Amino acid sequence: MDNTQFIRAADRASLAYAAMFLITIIAAAFATDGVVVGARGVIGGDFLAFYTAGEFALRGEAASAYDFQAFDAALKARAPLEHVGMMWQYPPAMFFIVAPFALLPYKISYILWTVAGWSALGFSLRRIGMRGEMLRILLCSSTCVSVLSFGQISMATAGLLFLAAYKPKANWIVAGIAAGLLTIKPQLGLLIPFAFLALGAWRTIAVACATAALLHLPTLLAFGIESWPAFFDAAFRFQVEISGAASMTPPRGMTTLFGQLKLIGVAGDTAMMAQIALTAGLAVMTVFVFRRPVDALAKAAFLGAAAILAAPYAYGYEMTALLLAGVVAARAAATPMSPLGALVIASWILIASRPFFGELSMVNTAFAISAGALATLVGMIFYRPAIDRNPATA
Repeated sequence: MDNTQFIRAADRASLAYAAMFLITIIAAAFATDGVVVGARGVIGGDFLAFYTAGEFALRGEAASAYDFQAFDAALKARAPLEHVGMMWQYPPAMFFIVAPFALLPYKISYILWTVAGWSALGFSLRRIGMRGEMLRILLCSSTCVSVLSFGQISMATAGLLFLAAYKPKANWIVAGIAAGLLTIKPQLGLLIPFAFLALGAWRTIAVACATAALLHLPTLLAFGIESWPAFFDAAFRFQVEISGAASMTPPRGMTTLFGQLKLIGVAGDTAMMAQIALTAGLAVMTVFVFRRPVDALAKAAFLGAAAILAAPYAYGYEMTALLLAGVVAARAAATPMSPLGALVIASWILIASRPFFGELSMVNTAFAISAGALATLVGMIFYRPAIDRNPATA
């Protein structure tokens, strides 16, 4: 089987996998009375939190969404479970995004939410050169399709990461706007300033700052000045919770070193210090990578993979940020059956099957896969001549 035949087979398999997953999710959603599934689950997963926050905003009570008791009571009004386990910690600008979805019935909004995230990722992948079979394989990959059951915003944020990281000095308007918009989930953008500074992308930085200001300043009028102290209060309480008992934010399933260390019993403060040290190291590595004359796609792939390891708090649904890492590794493989090609295929099988076999007893597979993907990328960027043969303007 040559590369062309393999890509065609992968395209068909990905489309079939996505179609079956999507049909199952939609059928389960509309066949279920209400939103509760089982003892702890809800239709749409975390979308329940986005929808509920939108309802708070529409009632003119946006700041109250940051109050845990009030938010938990609102969640349980729709999903009467003993433990829903969701808090609201997004900046007030997120209310602009979630409020329109709360105008429609929950299940209809859940489908539109999914379509919006998928479309945003598709747009960003096309902007950076993904076309045809490759685009379909990426959009229908397990890392994307599994996000449907989580109801998360991670497909859209991965798209923003890719746009911000792909040739940010040349594409300074698009990259700057994407970086500014990513401040709705600021922990994923921790490394972006280092990439921009490494390239001397001053216009990109200016556009990013202007976009962030235009995004966040109107919240003072729309949701009141009090929404910002409430947000910072919630962020502080969240930090205390995640470093302490972590009853609302369990470490299992995280992509981060912090989550892995917490899982094996390391104290929260010690685990956070280790995470800060790793993030600092990734910041330094970002500067080195973006100064190297390597392919722009490899740089964007690096930033995507590093972002979900640098963030102190990220779960497996953020692994959509690994999509470009898979592309770079696949392009560097001579054939599907070469050692690197076999590694890429095995990795995608592992990612696809992860929801079925769960986590290992003391290992976050999301962390192991994310760290492995980044290590493979770094090895190719610094040691593989194949990456250096196609230098592109940053």
